[in-house]
Amino acid sequence: MPLVNLASPPQTSVQRIAFDFSHYNDHLEIAQAIQRQTGVQVPVLPINPAGDQTAQWKRLHQTMHDAMNQALKLPQGRDLTGEIDDDWHNDNWREHAAARAKLGI
Repeated sequence: MPLVNLASPPQTSVQRIAFDFSHYNDHLEIAQAIQRQTGVQVPVLPINPAGDQTAQWKRLHQTMHDAMNQALKLPQGRDLTGEIDDDWHNDNWREHAAARAKLGI
């Protein structure tokens, strides 16, 4: 999966669709790798399509990050329930990259 797709905010509706798809698939790949390597099952919640990224979407997404970080014994990341801006995209990408590095995927 091209992790680079998560590194910056999408600028067009087509980029938004690609981001949402890539983002969800990255969570899915990470969850599957955690299950295979540790036996821990982390939740994969309905975050695709992201739509307008409501407070509910942000909570679901945060739940997946919290579970991922806990299962991999990674530091608790940034609270990703706030404003979705350039910093959010960077921090989200960093957490995905850290999980992938820890899993070797």
